[in-house]
Amino acid sequence: MPHNKVFSKIATLPQSEHQLALAGFLSDTFKEFDIELTVVGGAAVQFYTQADYATKDLDVILYNDTKEIVENVMGKLGFKRTSTYRHFEHSKFPFVIEFPPEPIEVGGRYISKVNLIEMPPYKVRVIKIEDIIMDRIIAGVEWKSERHLDQAKLIWVKNKTLIDLQYLKQFAKEEGYSKELLTIIIN
Repeated sequence: MPHNKVFSKIATLPQSEHQLALAGFLSDTFKEFDIELTVVGGAAVQFYTQADYATKDLDVILYNDTKEIVENVMGKLGFKRTSTYRHFEHSKFPFVIEFPPEPIEVGGRYISKVNLIEMPPYKVRVIKIEDIIMDRIIAGVEWKSERHLDQAKLIWVKNKTLIDLQYLKQFAKEEGYSKELLTIIIN
């Protein structure tokens, strides 16, 4: 199916799905160049909160990419680069796509294990729920941002039965954020 038809279909999806569906399409497109895509940041928060938190950008980390490949692929799909080479927009979508540099890092830890989410007909890699909680806690503390801490709390509330609490507590302990994690999971 031509990308314009795919984009029109994706644009009509509920907000809770359209970013991950577009990430799935992009993931398939970049695979042709042996580039792996993973959703991180606010788009992962949006996914894990079923869009109770909404973001205006889709952060995806690409592995093995080059600036030239990103420019070529995004240009052929009708995306326009914004102020920096890492940000692209398209008239069909109310959000920008950002390509932060690899690897996925949360605190002092490199993240290699991710979730593979089905977004038929695509599969898309998404940062694990425990890692995005820690990402939000660390950002909240370091940037003095209640908004990020609220996102961590919302992810916890919406998904507590799915979370590997032992992993999360160990991660928080190793990074020095045990107190902040306890505030999130107790309140």
